[in-house]
Amino acid sequence: MCAVFTVTTTPAFAIAGKVIAEVIERAAKTSGKEFVGAKTQKAATESLERLVKTHGEDVLKVVEHGGLEMLEAVPRFGDEIIDLGMKASPQARRVLALNAEELLPLARRVGVEAVELEAKVPGLSSRVFTAFGDDAGRAVANTVPAEDVPRLLKYAEKADGPDTRELLLKTYQREGKSIFERIPSRLVLASGLTAAMLKGTHDLTGPARAVTQSIRDNPEIAETAVRYSIASAAVVLLVLGAILLHRKRIASTQIVRESNSPGDGRKE
Repeated sequence: MCAVFTVTTTPAFAIAGKVIAEVIERAAKTSGKEFVGAKTQKAATESLERLVKTHGEDVLKVVEHGGLEMLEAVPRFGDEIIDLGMKASPQARRVLALNAEELLPLARRVGVEAVELEAKVPGLSSRVFTAFGDDAGRAVANTVPAEDVPRLLKYAEKADGPDTRELLLKTYQREGKSIFERIPSRLVLASGLTAAMLKGTHDLTGPARAVTQSIRDNPEIAETAVRYSIASAAVVLLVLGAILLHRKRIASTQIVRESNSPGDGRKE
């Protein structure tokens, strides 16, 4: 019996207990708590020990990033929230822990992108997936910078149908935020967004975009264009100078002629 007791209290078990205690302490700080009561500490320790046995050591980071709220959500939502948290980024884990009731149903349908999008643009994830649909919503979550999501969502919610919303996303992916300059938000808010607006402005600005892209792909074109522009400007200036000089000579000749012409009745 003594031998068995000695084995169960080896340093490995002591270290494991210390690690769990440290994780709970860091989770408390994530939750903004400086002190954890004995009752909370005991419940958190038992929960985390079970989760580690079930999911492995990776669960420690999930709890550390999610805070004590992550552990508190487990009895209500089950290990599903841990499974999702293990796929999420550190920022998304915290958001998930705080908004599990809202985000879990959406995440069941569309995946971890729902949580990542909520972390990127708080309060907008549900609206994005409602406006764009599941597949396009995932694309927004994965490819659109946080600062552009609100504007893109505003345009999508003003679109006249799903085809226009699909075209909107494709146009944004092709052109980036310049779409917001070509189609001002005041116009969209006033009259809505149609496929004709997206396609029309795209066709009209096609030549300018082609030139810009050519210069990006071939920097030497820009240098040649600059030299050509400078040379052309010099020629224009020379021509203008010649015209002005010619006009000045004509004016001078006319003045001389008038001064040498017979008087207009004045006495000498």
